[in-house]
This record gives sequence, structure tokens and C-alpha cells, in this order.
Amino acid sequence: MIYFDNAASSYPKPYSVSKSVGMWLKSNGANPGRSGHKPAIEASGVIYDTRSVICKMLGMDEPENIVFVPNATYGLNFLIQGILKSGDHAVTTDLEHNSVLRPLKLLEKKGVSFDTVCVDLYDDDKTVDNILKNIKKNTKLVICTQCSNVCGKVMPIQKISAALPEGVRLVVDGAQGAGIIPTDMKRDGIDYYCAPSHKGLMGPQGSGFIAINNELFEPLIVGGTGSESFDLNQPEYLPDMLESGTLPTPVIKGMYEGIKFILDIGIENIYRHKISLVKYAVNALNGLDGVITYVDPDLACFASTTCFNIIGSSSDRVAAYLADNDICVRSGIHCAPLFHKKMGTENTGMVRISFGCYNTESEIDVFIKILKKYLKK
Repeated sequence: MIYFDNAASSYPKPYSVSKSVGMWLKSNGANPGRSGHKPAIEASGVIYDTRSVICKMLGMDEPENIVFVPNATYGLNFLIQGILKSGDHAVTTDLEHNSVLRPLKLLEKKGVSFDTVCVDLYDDDKTVDNILKNIKKNTKLVICTQCSNVCGKVMPIQKISAALPEGVRLVVDGAQGAGIIPTDMKRDGIDYYCAPSHKGLMGPQGSGFIAINNELFEPLIVGGTGSESFDLNQPEYLPDMLESGTLPTPVIKGMYEGIKFILDIGIENIYRHKISLVKYAVNALNGLDGVITYVDPDLACFASTTCFNIIGSSSDRVAAYLADNDICVRSGIHCAPLFHKKMGTENTGMVRISFGCYNTESEIDVFIKILKKYLKK
């Protein structure tokens, strides 16, 4: 099997990840932060160590400012719905996932307004200008992806943050960037950053985090934290303010091992490897008659993911043929409807290929060979 669906969930996982999750389930079932016995203290240590390694990855100094959530979608909802109130305005882009677009649409019913701006895939200055033109007096947030989940376009985060007026906060969806694009919260001017465990961080499904580099916001969920139990108000300090209920320690342990794995390799090295695979794949696809590609990685920065179509075939049909030949890709709209409207593919979708640490050029060669057979049908 050739696995080119890493933007959905990375596979295979490093051995250290699967081993650590299995060993933890076998050796310790304690609840972190709830008891004083040795297994619970050990569980709390896993949680703290994972906060610390995330800080190392993101150039942060405060482990308590890492808040665990079930996935990036939950994290984005926490931020968008926790920060924006009636009368507020937000700016987002036409590359966004529905994890951003749907919370904003929901908040329209509560008096929040937002504008969606066009991303120029090859001119970052135009993108920044488009964002700035839509900033209003009541704009509170700019929300953008770090890297498109469809075409792989890397957003100019540093340019955006440097251009924003004082008081406008930047939320970055790192679902496709964490573990792939070198990121430093302070250097890059990111106020809030969300990411899941199971994509570029090489961890298991079922957990993610919010990294907070600015003021706190209203929690969406409150409840047991293991602290201040006589106070019926939610604690007002991190991470307890935003973490209610039992954390998934085995999954977080797996996230820890995944992050250690990518840091040992070096995120810069991973980034270079995946960019080289994208360029190799796009060049090979461009050599096939009847194939349409949508980005040029030689003209701008596109990382890890790219997309294509075959003239006269639906993306679903192409993906099904590839699946029958043991190649895993994803077809359709990819939860990013505005990007498909932008590219004119709302009726056909796109075939997405997304690369992981373990993918090789020889796998792309096999993929191209099978596509050639499809084109001859």
C-alpha cells in the first residue's frame, strides 16, 4: 500500500508512538491531576512533559499556556466562540477549512460579522493587502490557516501579523502546518495556535492543543478540573480554565512521542523533504496528457500537499481507481468549499495527495504509472 493521505491523518506512525500508547494502557490507567498516588503523579508528569515539548516546538516558555483539546476543530471553536461577541468583526480567507467557516457562520446569528478575503496563491503582499482592506474598527480577530489543506499553500503568517493594527489578534489554524512548517509563536507574531496530534505531529487521533500567546478568553466548557473544587466558578488561570474533565493521557503520551520524533529529525528537514516531494509529484503530473494541476510549487511556497484532476473524470472516480490499486488519496471538497469555488472545482472536487515523513519519490513513480493506466482506459 502507498499512503498519500497524510493531510487527513499521518501514517504510518513512528514505532515509539504506537509502543508508548500500548505500554501506557497496559501499565497505568490513572487520572492525571486528580489523585496523589504514584500512578496519578506519573500521569501528571506525562501531561506536563507534553506541554513542555510543545513549547519547545513553538518557541514558547509557559507550559501552562498549552491547553489540550480533542482536536484542532475543538480548539478553533474554543477560540472563535470564546473570543468573538456580539458587535465584533473577524477577517478570514478563502483557503479556510469549515472548522473556521462554520463557527463564524454560527456566530452571525449572535451579532458577529466577518469578511472572507481572497488569498493570492503567488503574491503574498496582495494577500496581506486584502486582509488589511477588510480590517474595521470593531475587528477583533484575523483567522487563517497556516497551510491550505487542499493545495498546500503556505500562508505569510509573519507578514500578516506584522501588518495588523494594535488590538487585532491573529488565530492560526496549524492543522496542516504543525510538525511540518518551522513555527515560533513569538517570532511569527501568533496570538493563538491550534493543532491536532494525528497529522504532522505523527501522534494518535483523539487529541490536540491550543497554544496561547495572548490574553485569556471565555471557556466554552466548564466542569471538573481537580482544582478549586469548592468554588462553583471555573478557575481563572491556565490550563485549568480551559481544561475540564479527564484528559486522554494515553493519546497525549503518543503525541509526546510523535513530537519528539519530529524534533529529533528536525522540522526544517521534514519541511524540505515534503516540499521536494510536492515538486516532484507536480512535475510528473504535468507530464501527463489529460491531467490538470492547480498550483506551481516553483513559483511560491506549497508544502506537503497538492491536488489535481483528470479531464472528463470526477475526483471520486479517480480516487476509487487508485484505491483499487492500493494507493490512498482523498477526493472531493475536503471541507474547504471556498477554495473550490475559487478554483472552479465545486462540481468536480479535486484529488488530493499529501505526503508524510516516510514517503519517497519511488512511490510517486508507482502512483504515476498507475495513473497512466487509468488515462488509457
